Amino acid sequence: MKHNTKKYPLRFHLAIGFLIFSVLLLAVLWVFQTVFLESFYKTIKTSQVKSCANSLSDHIDAENLSDLITDIEEQNAMTVGLYDTTDSIFSCIYATQSRPDFRPDISMNTVYDLYKQAKANNGSYSTITAVGKERHFEMHSQRFIGATNDEARMDIIMHEPALERESVQTLAYARIVPGEDGEHLVIVESEITPVTSVVETLRYQLIIMTVVIVALSIIVAIFVGKLIAKPISDTNEKAKSLAHQDYDVAFEGGRYREITELNATLSYAAQELKKVDSLQKELISNISHDLRTPLTMITGYSEVMRDLPGEMTPENIQIIIDEANRLNSLVTDLLDISRLQSGTADIKQTPFSLTNCIKSIFSRYTKLIESDGLNIIFEHDGEVFIMGDELRMTQVLYNLINNAINYIGDDKTVIVRQTVKDDRVRVDVIDHGEGIPKDKLDYIWDRYYRVDKEHRRAKVGTGLGLSIVKNILLAHDADFGVASKVGEGSDFYFILPVIPTDDE
Repeated sequence: MKHNTKKYPLRFHLAIGFLIFSVLLLAVLWVFQTVFLESFYKTIKTSQVKSCANSLSDHIDAENLSDLITDIEEQNAMTVGLYDTTDSIFSCIYATQSRPDFRPDISMNTVYDLYKQAKANNGSYSTITAVGKERHFEMHSQRFIGATNDEARMDIIMHEPALERESVQTLAYARIVPGEDGEHLVIVESEITPVTSVVETLRYQLIIMTVVIVALSIIVAIFVGKLIAKPISDTNEKAKSLAHQDYDVAFEGGRYREITELNATLSYAAQELKKVDSLQKELISNISHDLRTPLTMITGYSEVMRDLPGEMTPENIQIIIDEANRLNSLVTDLLDISRLQSGTADIKQTPFSLTNCIKSIFSRYTKLIESDGLNIIFEHDGEVFIMGDELRMTQVLYNLINNAINYIGDDKTVIVRQTVKDDRVRVDVIDHGEGIPKDKLDYIWDRYYRVDKEHRRAKVGTGLGLSIVKNILLAHDADFGVASKVGEGSDFYFILPVIPTDDE
C-alpha cells in the first residue's frame, strides 16, 4: 500500500498553528495600540468628564460643593465652571482659576453656545475643539439670554501669545441642571493630550515584541511538537509491525489519555487478530481434514471394488454414496456461510408454523433414536406461527439438534422446549453433556471452533452448524445465545416475534 510521503508531519502543522496564532495576536495588539489608541483615549476621557459633570450636577445644592469641585480639579486635571441663569441672565457662580499648564478658551459667547447645544440635546452636550495658535478669551460679568453680541454685556478682551500647543485639544461637556429658581449650567473641561509620541513608543515596543513572540512561538512549537508527536510516532511504528503479522507487539500507554486509549485499542486488536489468525489456520486444517477423509474413503473403496470384483457389494457402494453426500454437505455448508456473511443469501420470509417445523424435524430422527437409544423430547404448549424463511429456520433447528446429539450426556436425552411470553416465542435446545466453560462461550459460534481443540468428525453434520445458525438468526434479527455450565450441559436458544393467527 502506497502512502503519500509528501504530507507534512505533525510538528510542522503545530509550528504553523503557533505562528498563525502569534501573528493574529500581534495584529490585534498593533491595531488596538496604534490605530485605535486615540479613539479609545478620547472615549475614556469623555466618559470621565461626563462622570465628573454628573457628580457635580447631583450635588449642585450641597454644602460641600466647593470641596467636591476641588477634588475633581486636582485628581482629574479638569476645570469647572458653574453658571446661573436666574432671571434669564448668565452669571458665573464658580470658575477654575487659570493654571499655568492649562487655561481653556472660554467666553460667555462660548458658554451661551454650549447652553444652546445642551438645551437642544436633552440637557447635555460635549464637544472637542483644538487650541489655537493664539489665545483669545473674553471674561464677562453677565450675559442676558437671547441678547446679541453688543447688548447688555461687559467685555474684557485679552490675548495670549501662542504656546506651541497647536495639536492640543480641549474636551468640554455641558449639562443643564434644573432648579426651583431657574437653571444651572455645569461645564467641565479637560485637556486631551496628543498621543502621537505614545504611539511611536508603542510601535517600537511592538516591533521588539513581534520578534520575541515569533521566536518563542517557533521554539515552543518545536518542543511541543516533539512532545506530542513522539508517542504517536512510536505507536505508528508498532502498528506497522502489526500490519506485518507481528501480533506479539506491545502497545504501551502514553502520557496522553487519547494515546493511551489508542494503544489499548491496538493491543486488543493485536490479540484479536492473533486469535483470528489461529482460527484461520485451524479452519484450513479442519476443512482439509474433513475434505480429505471422505475423499480417501471414496478413493479407497473404489480401488478395492476395481481390483477385487468380489468387493462390488451394495454395502461398499452405499459407503461411497454416504461419503459423497457428506462431501457435498460440507461444500454446501461452506457456501451457505459465505453467502450469509456477505448478505447475498436468499432469505424469503413468509408466515409458517414453527411448531410443525420442529415436529417434522423430529420425524427425521426416528431411525437414529431407534438405533442409538437416544431420547429426544419436544415440550410445547400449542402451535406457534412466526414470520421467517421456513427452509432456513429448519436448517437452524436441524443444526442445533445435531450439535446437542454430538455432545449428548450420559442420559442420552435432548430436550427441545418451545415457550411463548409477551408475543415472543423462545426455542431452547438442551443437552446434559460436558458443558462449555464461560470464557469460551463467545467463540463457539465460530466455524470449526471446539472447546477441547481436538478436531473430530461430527456424528451428524459437518462441524459448521453453529456458524450457520448464527448467520441465519442474524438475518432474521433474532435474539439468540447459549447458557452452559461445565458438567451440566448446554442450552442453545433463540427468540422471535409471534404473529397472530385467525383463531386468536
